[in-house]
Amino acid sequence: MYVAIVQNNPITGSMRENAERALESIDALAAGPYPPDLVILPAFALTGSPVDGLCYSDAFAAEILDVAHAFMERASLPTLVGTMIPRPLEDILGFVSEPEALFCRDGSGGALGFVDINNDWGATSYASSVSVALDGHTISVLLDDYPEPDDDFSDSEIVIILLAKEYRGTNTMLTSSEQLGFLRSFVRKNNIWMIVANLVGAQDGTVYDGASVILRPDGTIADAAEPFVEQILTCNIKLDGRPVGLGAGRGQGVGQASGQLGGQAADSRVIKPLLPYAADWRALELCVRDYVTKNSFTDVVIGLSGGIDSAVTATLAVDALGAKHVHGVLMPGPHSSKGSVDDAMALAANLGIDTLTMPITQPLEAFRALSQEVLGQEGSFLARQNIQARIRTIHLMHLSNTFGWLLLNTGNKSEAAMGFSTLYGDTAGALAPLGNVYKTDVYGLALWRNGQSPVIPPAIITKPPSAELYDGQTDQDTLPPYEQLDYILRLHIEDGFGVDQIRECACQEPDGDKLTDELVERVLDTVRDAEYKRRQEPLAPSLGYLDMGMDRNWPLTNGFKDRHRDLKPDIGLTDYLRMIRGWKQPEGWDFLAN
Repeated sequence: MYVAIVQNNPITGSMRENAERALESIDALAAGPYPPDLVILPAFALTGSPVDGLCYSDAFAAEILDVAHAFMERASLPTLVGTMIPRPLEDILGFVSEPEALFCRDGSGGALGFVDINNDWGATSYASSVSVALDGHTISVLLDDYPEPDDDFSDSEIVIILLAKEYRGTNTMLTSSEQLGFLRSFVRKNNIWMIVANLVGAQDGTVYDGASVILRPDGTIADAAEPFVEQILTCNIKLDGRPVGLGAGRGQGVGQASGQLGGQAADSRVIKPLLPYAADWRALELCVRDYVTKNSFTDVVIGLSGGIDSAVTATLAVDALGAKHVHGVLMPGPHSSKGSVDDAMALAANLGIDTLTMPITQPLEAFRALSQEVLGQEGSFLARQNIQARIRTIHLMHLSNTFGWLLLNTGNKSEAAMGFSTLYGDTAGALAPLGNVYKTDVYGLALWRNGQSPVIPPAIITKPPSAELYDGQTDQDTLPPYEQLDYILRLHIEDGFGVDQIRECACQEPDGDKLTDELVERVLDTVRDAEYKRRQEPLAPSLGYLDMGMDRNWPLTNGFKDRHRDLKPDIGLTDYLRMIRGWKQPEGWDFLAN
């Protein structure tokens, strides 16, 4: 049986356009020298994912059914596609119709629909998997889920898993040893071929990593798709003898059959797992590209401060969109250093992007004069700082409105957690690529990217971070050192630890005495008090961390203060956290070692 996986990148809600693109791929495969016996698309390949509130729309549900039936009629090859039906079918059609009835109609093509079981509409039944016969072979299909370890599919010859699996870090990818190890063991136990078709692309803050894979019954890899790109993967599954495979089409478009995979008891393709910063960069790059292009923008604008956050954001944007679509804006003020301006210009030159210089000094002086005239003073020290950030945002939004450029926010998760930003100033933007990335990891991403090609000037990485809102300002005037801060924030935000548990973890580590009770309490109090700001932070890609805006949401009006209660963390969890995060890097307390 010759099969093809179309690892596609749909636009959520654009069912007709998604179907047309899928049909074009199927028609191209049908016109090739070796048309597949079965074409497989991932879960949600027609609707896109996640659909969020669209699932409550009857019009959306009806559109899905229309597109699915039209797709079945037009598919030029037998095709398996997982599509969402966000209501019990009897509610839509007026009669009971099992989802599997949509599979392979008339033997010419097909679509498999299923109820989204993550939403509760009182459905009494749903299809979590189906078994079908194709060309005399028994095939089991799982819908957007892995099998349980004890599931028995030994009566099937092939198990096909249609996935829309979110990227949640490298250990969740199909290239990871943990994921592959489970799948290898499962196919050996059941003596089956396994085809895993995973969605690729980004929808708002969710990223799907692709990396679809085909496994032989002995657990070896017949072939695998690349992560984070659209691709068509082809393989000839010989069920009555030695498996013989055909090569995959790399990159965009339809792959051509080439080469023998052979039946040796070894992987035909070596899957090299991506390291964390490499995978995170690819995920962020994909999210920026898809958010911009799927929302019909072509260009982005970024404020270049000469700091690490704007440098990494600009580099991501160039990698995602190309230099000609990225516009940097320098907005020096009365407290900006010459070094910051020079660093920003050096970055722009290295990236090949155009720049505009729009100083804030003149509008700032005009505002201060007006405030003096009306109020009898220029405003408080805090107000004089924040007005600078707000004037910069006026410049950026003026350019966005004038030229149709999408504004990218340059904030990071550490600053968002602490409210270290100006509301209606540097919290503005449509997308914050680094909004779920801790500051120490921003430096890690910068060092990794410079390892590919040195585009971020070293001075940007090594100098103390500063908002430059007053002379001599550094972030550490207000915040603890970032390596200490991020240690506290990770335990508090990602693991839900309070003061006692964080201190208990710290006391078991070298240099743990640097995290005093007062410091931990101050950080947690600041995080609580900044909740109202985070509700207005821009959308940010999720990389497996808890999203501060969508996932955590503590009350805005909140009198709770965490203090000592002698709560103890789980020792096993403490050991695990120490192992995966590490407290003391070889270079000590230098966040560049992270």
